Amino acid sequence: MNLVDKHIGARVRAQRQARGLTQRDLGERLGVRFQQIQKYESGQNRISAAQMWRISSVLEMPISHFFEALDLSEAQEASNPAQTPLSPAQTRELAHIFTALETSQRDAVMAFLRSLAHGNENVRT
Repeated sequence: MNLVDKHIGARVRAQRQARGLTQRDLGERLGVRFQQIQKYESGQNRISAAQMWRISSVLEMPISHFFEALDLSEAQEASNPAQTPLSPAQTRELAHIFTALETSQRDAVMAFLRSLAHGNENVRT
């Protein structure tokens, strides 16, 4: 799930509830089933631009409202796989494999990883 989709979905849910509409009510006005509204609100399904326009019309809110308070730096960090930490299992496997290497192989692996992470700059051998 994308953090932007989750944020927009949460804003849709808040406005729907503020207007006293059920998911079924909103779905009927949009021509979709309530399950689709659930998926929109949870961020499981992305809302198309056309559907976003219809939702904003039904909820009587400008489209910009659904994007307010969106922290794009957080969303970009979460979508950047380089920022994703290793799982404990990956960490153990990496340590096991790395310690089985000879010193010269470890140095070569480290240089390679640095080149990947830093775009071939600051590579130490």
